[in-house]
Amino acid sequence: MRPIFLYTLGLLMLIFSSVACKNEKSKAAITQVDLDGTDWEFYMIEQSGKKETIPPGLKINLAFLEGKLTGNATCNSYSAPYTFDDGKIAVGDVVATEKFCENQNWDARFMSAIKQANECEVAGELLIINCKNGIKLHFEKKTIASIAEIQNQETAEMGELLSLFPNLGPNQMHLFSILKGTNIDAYPFIGETVEFNMYNLFDPTSASAFQQAYRLGAYAIGKLGDLYILRVPGYVGSNSISLYRLKGGKLMLEMPLALASNDPSINIQQDAWLKDLNNDGKIEVIVRQISAPQGGIAQDVLRVFVQAADGSFQPSLGTKLKPEDYPMANLN
Repeated sequence: MRPIFLYTLGLLMLIFSSVACKNEKSKAAITQVDLDGTDWEFYMIEQSGKKETIPPGLKINLAFLEGKLTGNATCNSYSAPYTFDDGKIAVGDVVATEKFCENQNWDARFMSAIKQANECEVAGELLIINCKNGIKLHFEKKTIASIAEIQNQETAEMGELLSLFPNLGPNQMHLFSILKGTNIDAYPFIGETVEFNMYNLFDPTSASAFQQAYRLGAYAIGKLGDLYILRVPGYVGSNSISLYRLKGGKLMLEMPLALASNDPSINIQQDAWLKDLNNDGKIEVIVRQISAPQGGIAQDVLRVFVQAADGSFQPSLGTKLKPEDYPMANLN
């Protein structure tokens, strides 16, 4: 009887062990619905069995929201589409701002790894993302309170940014992008300085352009209704003025208004006027551009852009204007 009893006991233990593993495995088989709306704080990277904890004070997070990964990696914000199927995650093209961060090494390591995300494991308040290159990213779940705190901070930062733009009137303004020499103080409509830490409040392409022009910076010129006007300098003597609109919590580029270059091989000047031409309460954008490639024939074009139903600006072929009513500043 003893051998039979031991055999039966061993068989029961094996069955219970097998059931327990299946239950544990089923818990790990999470779905995209389980992850959607959650936010996680990165705290450790693991590679070749070596674990390295993120330095104190450094913040990197990962949020899952309606098929998108979003978050901040040290001082840069990022986003990417993702799909989730049978425990496997596939991350699409990652778009991120390109500010220089004090902890650039951690920024680069995290961004490089997240692009190769392959599997997700969730155990309570912990998330592990296994990457194709063998790296493991460890996260702790963020609380509702911490998420709300971040959102309130971003709202406050946006309010601070928008306060830099003075109201312009009466519903019209002539914009030009001419800078004589390198004297930035002599530039008209210099506006208020947009601080470096505010660049993440713009669309990623603009944020990257602002960063590259860091020597002269970006300037808030003014606003007309829900339209915001910025000046961003390029190389010496060249710069641009662009129209932005607040969309989805960020200032998004609508269209360039004025461009200028002192490069003799290009020699392009573009001025812009913002006016309500037909007194219908909507702003029209008038753009005059002179393009004179070196050795070529100069072209002088005057165009009008009107607001469509969705608020975007589209070319108007029927509106005729007189070039003499829109004189351009001299390009030096």
